[in-house]
Amino acid sequence: MDSLGESDEEDDIQKPLQSHETYLCQGLKQLYQSQQLCDVTLDVEGRSFPCHRMLLASISPYFREVFIHSNNESQSGEIQLKDMAASTIHSLLDYLYTEELQLTAETAQDLFTAASKLQILPLKETTGRFLESNISMSNCLSLYNLAHQHNHQALIQAASDYIKQHFGPLFKQDAFLNLEHSALTNLIASDSLEVPSELAIYHAVRKWVEFATSGRLPLFKDLLRHVRFPLLTREELIDVQADIAEYYRHVRLKWKELDGAGRLQESGGLRKGMYDDCFVCVEVNGNRTQDGDEHESHLHCFDPQAEKWEKLPPLNYLSYSGCASMDCKLYLSGGQKDNCTFVSTLHEYDSLTSQWTQHPSMSTVRALHPFLACDKKLFALGGCNESGPLFSAEVFTVAQNAWAPISNLPLALMYPASAVLRNKLYLIGGKASRSYRGLLIYDTNTDWWTEVSMEFACYGATAVSFGSGVYVFGGYTEERGNFLAHGAMATEEVPSCTKGSFYLCENGRVSWEVSIPELPMALAFASAVEWQGKIYLLAGKDEDRSYNTSYSWVPEDTSWTRCPEEIPVSNEAQIVSCVTLKLPKKPLQFLLLEKAASSTVVGVDDVKRGGQPGSSVRQSCSFNCCWGGR
Repeated sequence: MDSLGESDEEDDIQKPLQSHETYLCQGLKQLYQSQQLCDVTLDVEGRSFPCHRMLLASISPYFREVFIHSNNESQSGEIQLKDMAASTIHSLLDYLYTEELQLTAETAQDLFTAASKLQILPLKETTGRFLESNISMSNCLSLYNLAHQHNHQALIQAASDYIKQHFGPLFKQDAFLNLEHSALTNLIASDSLEVPSELAIYHAVRKWVEFATSGRLPLFKDLLRHVRFPLLTREELIDVQADIAEYYRHVRLKWKELDGAGRLQESGGLRKGMYDDCFVCVEVNGNRTQDGDEHESHLHCFDPQAEKWEKLPPLNYLSYSGCASMDCKLYLSGGQKDNCTFVSTLHEYDSLTSQWTQHPSMSTVRALHPFLACDKKLFALGGCNESGPLFSAEVFTVAQNAWAPISNLPLALMYPASAVLRNKLYLIGGKASRSYRGLLIYDTNTDWWTEVSMEFACYGATAVSFGSGVYVFGGYTEERGNFLAHGAMATEEVPSCTKGSFYLCENGRVSWEVSIPELPMALAFASAVEWQGKIYLLAGKDEDRSYNTSYSWVPEDTSWTRCPEEIPVSNEAQIVSCVTLKLPKKPLQFLLLEKAASSTVVGVDDVKRGGQPGSSVRQSCSFNCCWGGR
């Protein structure tokens, strides 16, 4: 008996008590499956689903309202649900009672709609997240419309982002014609539409209106407010003129004399798809200009898609400047003039106008400093001047057009590799009195520096953020360790240029598990940029010579690929830095660089019935069109 009692006690110990919530859920599930104590029935498509008022009212404000306020449905215990499928309600009830939910592309939209109408928030959010993660070319338009109908902001944003990225082919689909007016307006008003020409927007509006002319023609006026007519080329304007002359004879184009800057101002700016992402290398030319005294800093622009180089307008000579970019703006800070004096200037190059502008100067003259763009701000960090390496750092806020000091670096530093990752600035290695065995991380939100030690010292490397970490390439090192792939043993007196690279995690720790192929040659002071999943390595030097070659690498590949076109620099030139910059596509470049005024369409006016619309359908529809700036 004693042994039996001990066994019972052991069983009790091995089976912990279940929570109140578990007992409640299991009890409801059993009552639902056995259809016991059901006190209400949901009638859908001729099928009846017995269930429990208490459960429905506890999770759905819709049902709570029905049950609390006495009416025929609540008294009889039968609730008629219209515009819903029986299979959808069956899945919905299974979820409420069992938490089990099998979602597919075919069922998720119906469950999302039902959950929205019945105000079942957990199911609405679960199905909404499923739809967000399964957006495709075939369903993005219907999901965008669905999200607008039920005011699901996360799904609206996800579907909107997808549509903006693929707007060109999508507006030709039949599903586009079923968009609500407000949903269409939100799309065509966006700067983020990836369309190469504004003509696509006009055709999209035209197609949507023509699908249901009698009801939509009065909306044409509002939609045309969002068509950026000044961004149309002359050839595209001819197409628009012909279209309006054929279909809308009571409409006339409204013209204005505009130069390139006027087009930008009148339209409100380019859309995302009207830019090309290019690499811009800053070259300091060692030759004198024809005027005599000053050198020039040339900008070499590389189109990675076409793999072609071209030159952009130069700036008066500045060497060892910091270089950063934001969208279509390139910034050069500090550096040295031709007479070797240090400067604190800030210059901006606008790729839309192809012009240089000078902004307020830094508080400190500096050169050889990391210069990084993050969250619409520019950070000038350390570097050196005539007094030697610098601790100081400062930030330029673009919106305020002003500099302000930030926390000093923990040590004076020049020649570090630098990168931006998730609102943090990384300075890797570097040199002051000697090479630095570590890296610095600056949190832009807290104005705080964190120092992380490394197993080796390096300077003159280059870095680029990619995914959740930072890749660091080449440079000079005073420690062999794992960092050097090839080269003689380095000493403090004779640092070695390396083919080696390494990967930094977000916390600044080196991860040797990430495999990086050795560089094609030992390189220091190169430039690294990322574009569409590829990392490009440009220029650089070793102990003997400078290079004007560039290479690309896709992370996880086993080797680098040499780009066919060399950087078009002279033998005396030195590449200072390289950044990505947005440039207008070729047809728009010509428009935006126009100096003399030229006539362009800025909108549409209504003609007082001087002509007849283009068809009998349109004859019964009149509207007033006027277009103003955004």
